[in-house]
Amino acid sequence: MEFTEYQKKASKTIQDYAKGKETSALIPFLGLIGEAGSVISELKKSLRDGDAYTNYNNKLKEELGDVLWYISTIATQYNIDLEDVAKTNLDKILDRFDSSYNDFIIYDENYPEEEQFPREFEVVFEVINQKGKEKVRIIDKNSGKQLGDDITDNSHQDDGYRFHDIFHFGYVAFLGWSPVVRKLMCIKRKSNNQVDEVEDGARAAITEELISLYIYNYSLDHQLFKYSSSVDTEVLKTIQKLVSGIEVSNCTQKQWETAIINSYKVYDELRKHNGGRVLVSIKNRKLIYLGKN
Repeated sequence: MEFTEYQKKASKTIQDYAKGKETSALIPFLGLIGEAGSVISELKKSLRDGDAYTNYNNKLKEELGDVLWYISTIATQYNIDLEDVAKTNLDKILDRFDSSYNDFIIYDENYPEEEQFPREFEVVFEVINQKGKEKVRIIDKNSGKQLGDDITDNSHQDDGYRFHDIFHFGYVAFLGWSPVVRKLMCIKRKSNNQVDEVEDGARAAITEELISLYIYNYSLDHQLFKYSSSVDTEVLKTIQKLVSGIEVSNCTQKQWETAIINSYKVYDELRKHNGGRVLVSIKNRKLIYLGKN
């Protein structure tokens, strides 16, 4: 039986259930709360009685059926297709938890080679001391050129944010995206004026920096993700809103989560060893700390 057929047949029982009461629209919501409690009650009995509770699966199936009926009833009252509810929810769940849901898109695949990210490259985070202040200098290992300016924490306290460019390289490795790194490596897609302006321009770069700072401030309350393997869903939703309208908007919450968690693992290594070498691999979707020397 498909959801559409179930909803159609279940809807025939709604009128008798509500019995024309003025509060009929509210009753299914209250019923859903009650049946959800009944599902938990079955779990309680199973935990309490163990194998002695031999009817657990049958009773659980019955209670879940009651939950489904109330969900179907609420959907019918508001002209919502239960089939559409199921499909939309599945898309949402896949976006959040399935890293293979979307194919990995190479945004610069059809551009000249000089406008593409190297599919694998190494960068060095060098710590230098100037007048008692530590700064981080990033070197492209292949060319030997410095990428951008020396970076300090830009803070009243030493919080290690001078290493934050690793987050941008993490976006490159796991998302194939970073207007900030494109500018640092001088590989903006200038062969297409609109892409150069919209996707690789100042607004996109500011958005990326904002995302990095937003995540960093969140991470301060979570030990900089040192012991974490997940990011709060609301944080990931906010990131998706921030990038709506630009190419990386197709990335799933799971892909963002993977980029964030892995970038922070390397960030922790850079802080611990006060710099070091990092491999950025788009082709293998990896960000690897290679050590100090």
